[in-house]
Amino acid sequence: FYVWGGCGSGKTFLMDLFFDAVPVEKKKRIHFHEWMIDVHERLHRLQKKNAMVQDKANTVWTAEAALAQQKELKKGKAAAKGDSADDLVLQVANEMMNEAWLLCFDEFQVTHISDAIIMKRLFSILFERGAVVIATSNRPPEDLYLNGLNRPLFLPFIPMLRDFCDVHDIASQTDYRLMTEGEEEDRRVYLHPNDGEAKKALERKFYRLCNGEPAVGMQVETQGRRIVVPKSAVNSNVCLFSFKDLCDRPLGAADYLAIASAYHTVFVADIPKLTLQERDQVRRFITMIDAFYERHTKLHCTADLDPINLFQVTEEEKRTSVADEIFAWDRTVSRLIEMQSMKYISEHTRLIDSDQFFSQFNFQSLSNEDLVEMWRRYDGDDDGQIHEGDLRQMIEDIMEQHNGYRGMRQEEFDSHKDTLDADRDGAVTFSDFERYMREFPQTIGA
Repeated sequence: FYVWGGCGSGKTFLMDLFFDAVPVEKKKRIHFHEWMIDVHERLHRLQKKNAMVQDKANTVWTAEAALAQQKELKKGKAAAKGDSADDLVLQVANEMMNEAWLLCFDEFQVTHISDAIIMKRLFSILFERGAVVIATSNRPPEDLYLNGLNRPLFLPFIPMLRDFCDVHDIASQTDYRLMTEGEEEDRRVYLHPNDGEAKKALERKFYRLCNGEPAVGMQVETQGRRIVVPKSAVNSNVCLFSFKDLCDRPLGAADYLAIASAYHTVFVADIPKLTLQERDQVRRFITMIDAFYERHTKLHCTADLDPINLFQVTEEEKRTSVADEIFAWDRTVSRLIEMQSMKYISEHTRLIDSDQFFSQFNFQSLSNEDLVEMWRRYDGDDDGQIHEGDLRQMIEDIMEQHNGYRGMRQEEFDSHKDTLDADRDGAVTFSDFERYMREFPQTIGA
């Protein structure tokens, strides 16, 4: 199936429901950008392996060893004539089929010539081997790689995709992500306009999560490259970049995914107003937001304008431009708005492991913002109460962070529960939780 439609229309939601429910062991759900990065890494590895075998055969000096190496090469060439074993794309496709035959791709799109030229070959092998593909996209198949470099090389892929996939237009004009709004002013994660107050607020939020102890000059490594991280927390995976650090430099999807893998929370300062004059920066920014959204990274940022008006394009440019960034920006706006929502932030809070989560806080001086963040983690169904299972989890997580162990007898749990639910109404509300955490240093030692 190839399901396409507007941003926020529920495509990914439907695919995730299917993926979670389908009783298949060999399945993979992945952002298409990330999957293509994996394809190229595998091609590079196999190409390097073949080159090493060739190089070794040419440099071994003993007659016996040289003969063995030459036989190995001849064997490979002979196999290539019969079953195309020397075809690197074939080898990669076979590797992937061995790992998963059900492939669920989110945000199926083609933006690079390096992807476009191998798509037909790669997918023809996957389909021949029995792969089942479920894909979501903002575009119909005919618009993939529209206006791309050497697009005629890509065009044969489109009818093949239609032959093997039922194409469905979700045909919804509603962006459900736009139906949620962020928290009140002091809890915003997207700060605009980028004035002095916004800059101070972003810095304050970052230093709070660092407990006042930032590290300078850490690095993230990906595909043999190193990305310098200007500032990061010592005890938690939180980092701070400027827009120029991330989008003025020639970074790609693999770099942004590496950052999102290393840091659960990323601060980006000074996002400027963008136009087609900054097309490279716009493209990188779109890719960066896709990567952060896919990894459910929490983004704090300062920007000159709100997401809708951040990228300014004239009506004439919309009519005449071939820039793919204009089309892709709608998705970016939708995601930037969703990433500010309570739902997204609460889900992010629950995904972090407890050690990483609690290392962001100083229990001796918890702010209101700290308490709200903690509350989100344990109010699992967002109904304004912490229920018994979540309550036990919370107390054990706190004990482990504070005392180094999490085991707790039933009478200990009952004691903490009674302390929290002081009015004995059977519900732990935020006011109960706030009072408990304010008294935390004494309570947890009881």
